Amino acid sequence: MTQPVSPGSGDGDPLATFAAELEGIQAKAAAAQERLRSAVATVQAPDGAVSVTVGPSGALQDLRFGARAYERSPQALSGLVMQLIGRAQQKVSAEVAEAFGGLVGESSAARELLDEFLPEPGQDNEPPPDNRNEFPPAQDAGPRPPSPPHRPPTPPPAQQGQPRRRPRPAQEEDEGESNPW
Repeated sequence: MTQPVSPGSGDGDPLATFAAELEGIQAKAAAAQERLRSAVATVQAPDGAVSVTVGPSGALQDLRFGARAYERSPQALSGLVMQLIGRAQQKVSAEVAEAFGGLVGESSAARELLDEFLPEPGQDNEPPPDNRNEFPPAQDAGPRPPSPPHRPPTPPPAQQGQPRRRPRPAQEEDEGESNPW
């Protein structure tokens, strides 16, 4: 990043050189910050059934279902949603890494550390199989465990007599102060 400037090297004022380098670093940092703020990725299923958008942290920002989504079973639809979220997270993490790469350098220790935490690129770029009949009917779901017996709720314990009062603290002598409370 910065190279030391020796005092008699004839390169001019070392302080001015440092100030110029600092301005360059600040400009790169501002550009990286703006890229990070605006990093989003949107991925859509090929048939338009589902569209997902994730932000720079990989958090889901938007989830939309098209008309084709309702033709899928719940399991197939949830699998598709999860797959699309994973793809969108991979895309946005690549944008984040690119933003940091310009700031810290492509072959720096900081970049290597960042790369350790980024998700691996997926091997599967194909949509999941369309298993519309994947959800088993109720009769094929298997035996259900027996429901617990119904018991009436127990009534709260009845209060007997007057409620107990907290004992008064012992009265201490006040030293010239008169506190009515």
